[in-house]
Amino acid sequence: MSRVNSVLLVDFDNIHAATGEAFTEKVANWVLWLEDGALSHRQKRRKFLSKRVYWNLQHDVHRQTFEAAGFEAFNCRAFAKNKISSGKSSADIVLTMDAVQMTDRLKNVQEIIVLTTDSDFVPVVNRIQSPRLRVVAGGKETDPTYELYSQHADAVIHMSALKAACEYERTKRKWYRFRSPPPEVPEPRLVQERRSPLMMRVRSAVRDEMDSRSEEPRPDDEHPHLTRAAELVMQLGARTPDQPIAREKIIKALGAIPDFTPTPQKGKPAWFGLRNFAVMMMRLRALEPCIEVRPQKRNGTQVICRMPDKAVKSAVTQAEARA
Repeated sequence: MSRVNSVLLVDFDNIHAATGEAFTEKVANWVLWLEDGALSHRQKRRKFLSKRVYWNLQHDVHRQTFEAAGFEAFNCRAFAKNKISSGKSSADIVLTMDAVQMTDRLKNVQEIIVLTTDSDFVPVVNRIQSPRLRVVAGGKETDPTYELYSQHADAVIHMSALKAACEYERTKRKWYRFRSPPPEVPEPRLVQERRSPLMMRVRSAVRDEMDSRSEEPRPDDEHPHLTRAAELVMQLGARTPDQPIAREKIIKALGAIPDFTPTPQKGKPAWFGLRNFAVMMMRLRALEPCIEVRPQKRNGTQVICRMPDKAVKSAVTQAEARA
């Protein structure tokens, strides 16, 4: 079985705070857990083309351990005096630049793991994600980041699983198998996000407004499911307005429509009978002007949903009324 060509980028300060000392003491264990296929596509084993860890100067004591595991370690000290005194670093921006650069330069990379629970990396995930490149991120079950990255990344490594991976050992291969079984990944124990009552009412009102929009009658179009497809894309975009939506997420959402398929099947044409993904999105944009479609040289077509002003105003008004 072929391996997945992957890149591992670790935001050390962030992950170390979420996992504890075992993360630094048993690097080989959790790296082997990833190499053996934890949360990979079809549980294939990984071949890491590059492993990099980014940290502040005080964590350089772990350099020998990480380099022994095949990592390149980068000291990312801040430059402003007030940031230096507060213990901050420039790791975020260095990791971001490396992620974008590797996406462009490593033509045979199939996956990038951005091991962080920092929600500031959501735009990075959206920027490098493409049909040829799978992106995996981290997430904490005790705050909104797991749910957030579940909406953006192709897979999410939750912190309880990463902690357990610090004790991982490869199971011995049975004589009749080509490889050992892939690692087991425990289900996350999700903790409900802590939200203020007002913000919960606002979000609820936004959902109500979007649902009411989907029930409004529309003129007939060439395909009976195109209207429904436009509504599903808008519902998907309402979660992250003004942010690019990955092609894979749109395809997954449209899978709820029985006649939709991205590849031709017997008696069922691809893309509702339209030529390709880009043509289909342009047709959906004609039905729903809030869907913005931009051609991209590298990633093909970029799709962004603009939240209607009336939906936002209505949501705030309804939330205040319920208060």
